Amino acid sequence: MGGSISKEPVTVIPWRLILSKAPVWALIISHFCHNWGTFILLTWMPTYYNQVLKFNLTESGLLCVLPWLTMAAFANIGGWIADTLIMQSIGFLGPAFFLTQLIHVKTPAMAVLCMACSQGSDAFSQSGLYSNHQDIGPRYAGVLLGLSNTAGVLAGVFGTAATGYILQRGSWNDVFKVSVALYIIGTLVWNLFSTGEKVLD
Repeated sequence: MGGSISKEPVTVIPWRLILSKAPVWALIISHFCHNWGTFILLTWMPTYYNQVLKFNLTESGLLCVLPWLTMAAFANIGGWIADTLIMQSIGFLGPAFFLTQLIHVKTPAMAVLCMACSQGSDAFSQSGLYSNHQDIGPRYAGVLLGLSNTAGVLAGVFGTAATGYILQRGSWNDVFKVSVALYIIGTLVWNLFSTGEKVLD
């Protein structure tokens, strides 16, 4: 990361400086886009399994674990690779691709596989997204994580509510299309404006 980090405690947070940096906004926006899709799968997957795939509650409970086990495994693999741009792109475009396949699958087994692959590829984003706070502003990494994670939590709140609204008026395909669009937006913003260099001293 280059250079030493001051060990003096931060007494004044330079909010204007922080919020003037494009890489900071890349973090915030990307975290929002990432968590929208993640929280939808986390909160609505059992309903999807039950209503669309016709699994009973026991089957739904068991199969809901598979995507998250896949994510845990691939997060460790992604952690070995340091290129945050590549990891972030895989972590966003991978889920986008597999969610689009849910629109076309014909069998429950393929739908579960797509969900697992979506979350598995999503795990690669952790090598980029969750390490970038330290890269761009090591002295303010906690502040940056607070900002981006707030956006991520808001995505979970609004995404979960929006999914219910969409399902009342549309279909699961519409739900997945919104997530795919946000994954693509997150990828574009990240590749255009993020950096691995320190921008905050």
